[in-house]
Amino acid sequence: MTFTFNQNVSAQQLADLLPNGVAILSHRYELVSVNRRFRELIPCPSVNFSECWLRSVHPDDYDRVSTGYREVATSKLPLRFEYHTRDPDSIWCVMTLDRLDDKDVQCFGLGDGGVFICTIADITPEKKAELLQRQAAEEAQERKKQQERFIDMISHEIRNPLSAIVHCTEDIQEAIHNKKPDEISVTSITEATETISLCIRHQKKIVNDVLTFSKLDASMLPLSPRKVQPQRHLTIPMAIFRPELRKHRIHFEYKADVSYAECGIDWVMADLDRMGQVLVNILSNAIKFTAQSEGQRSIRVSVGASIERPTSYPPNIVFFDSGESALRQDGTNNSEWGNGEVAYIMVAVKDSGIGVTEQAQKRLFERFNQATPKTESIYGGSGLGLNVCRKLCHLHGGEIGVSSKKCHGSTFGFFFKVRRTTKEAGEGDQSFDVSALDKLCVDIESLGNEMRDVIFEAQPGGPKDADTIRTRSIAREVENEQTQRADQSPPDEEKLTGDGQRILLVEDNVINRRIISRKLSTLGFNMSIARNGQEAVDANRDNPFDCILMDQQMPVMDGNRAAKAIRDVEKETGGHVPILGVTANVRDAQQKEMIDAGMDDIIYKPYGTYELVEKINRLLSKEGNTRAMVGT
Repeated sequence: MTFTFNQNVSAQQLADLLPNGVAILSHRYELVSVNRRFRELIPCPSVNFSECWLRSVHPDDYDRVSTGYREVATSKLPLRFEYHTRDPDSIWCVMTLDRLDDKDVQCFGLGDGGVFICTIADITPEKKAELLQRQAAEEAQERKKQQERFIDMISHEIRNPLSAIVHCTEDIQEAIHNKKPDEISVTSITEATETISLCIRHQKKIVNDVLTFSKLDASMLPLSPRKVQPQRHLTIPMAIFRPELRKHRIHFEYKADVSYAECGIDWVMADLDRMGQVLVNILSNAIKFTAQSEGQRSIRVSVGASIERPTSYPPNIVFFDSGESALRQDGTNNSEWGNGEVAYIMVAVKDSGIGVTEQAQKRLFERFNQATPKTESIYGGSGLGLNVCRKLCHLHGGEIGVSSKKCHGSTFGFFFKVRRTTKEAGEGDQSFDVSALDKLCVDIESLGNEMRDVIFEAQPGGPKDADTIRTRSIAREVENEQTQRADQSPPDEEKLTGDGQRILLVEDNVINRRIISRKLSTLGFNMSIARNGQEAVDANRDNPFDCILMDQQMPVMDGNRAAKAIRDVEKETGGHVPILGVTANVRDAQQKEMIDAGMDDIIYKPYGTYELVEKINRLLSKEGNTRAMVGT
């Protein structure tokens, strides 16, 4: 099959069919011939190409493009530029400019001055595809980082208390080892079991948070509405903070706004277990940051009510995710909520803490994010709680927000939807029970030295009841273990003791700090304490230790930065202090970072006392041999 070329079709007609703009320029860069698409992309009546084209370039690209164009125009070299246009649609274009061969120049009758061909193409679809691809790659990278942070947080928060549990178990075994039941130390066993109980409750809280996250993401977390009185029942989760408030000398106030009485709120259908979680998370943060502030310390909680959906509470609060996205997640429209009138319970927590900048407030409720990258390093925490709060509020038909100024405290406000109901005569109270309170236990690390008070306050009878603990059953259970150990070779105690060596324990967890220090002191080491990496660097600079036990995750300065700082000092002063890294992180990359930072060895949580002492003595022996070789 043959085709016959239509001689009546001109070159201009063919050029106008092209999807890209094409123009022929003289050696003075004047437009000689252009197609339709070129005029669409560069609408300019002038024949001066430079004037027309540069006028169409967006101001953000103008300097880059104009400078490059003038350089290329002078050198007569081929040119290619990508830019976006000035017009309202701001499309992306690519422009090429190249010299035609002499034989092609004759076709246009332009003499020997030279002829250029210019093409302009709309590459907006390609740029959008590149942007989407780049965003997808960045999101995938961020998801990977979040996953790593999540794993690190879970590893640290679960394995860290395990070390305390291991050491307390050893204390119990030692307390009853080779002793008759009536000789067993009730006090030491009581203290150890209380510590184990707190550690287990902390781990349970972390596990429950993880399950809450996964269920929220999968939209599988159900609400369990019950008949409650919000003003009264919200005091129950707040009561667990009494020891912390007393310890940090924080003035606490709880009151009901006038709006609560005006709306006539009494019994409602609500899931105060979930809303109690929100309140506990906010109060935990308020106490943590208020304890760091100077001057008068105060936290005020207020509860209000509204018939209409609140747009702000208190008035200066800006809700994080207000609007349709919050309404879509509302889980309060089921039949189990009843058909009573809808109302909204509003809660505000105002503190006199360190405050948050306006820019940082935007990131507060995102998963695995804190106010600033320094927040975790200075004050600790995982950045998980507020994201859970946001999702729980949405699930309960509400929203959450914050108002804050740096160094002037913060106010967190949230609300949740309820339905009015009445309590029938003789109907049981469906408020918080013991299991609900157990869910709302406080992080053991925030309790500090007051942890014994918390235990005894929670148990009727107080500390005196501790002496009534029965020991025969414990002794009987351990008797079998002692029999099994008889056939095993006992550890060489001479090698697993110290000889007055000065050891610096760098640990931010008050429980681990106390237990490890006491046990190593008992074994013959001269113990000193640092609560963070900066304290360790300062203490070792004044009087270098024989060995440093360096925790990894700590506020103010972490273990890696502290190890690097110590090694930098040693480059100037000489010497080498063995540093044993202590970590709950198990990823190879993190272990390599610790060694690269200057740590000599690593021990992983949870670990036993003898395993720790063996590591210490090995480092001390290695350092002693090195010094001896240098001396010879």
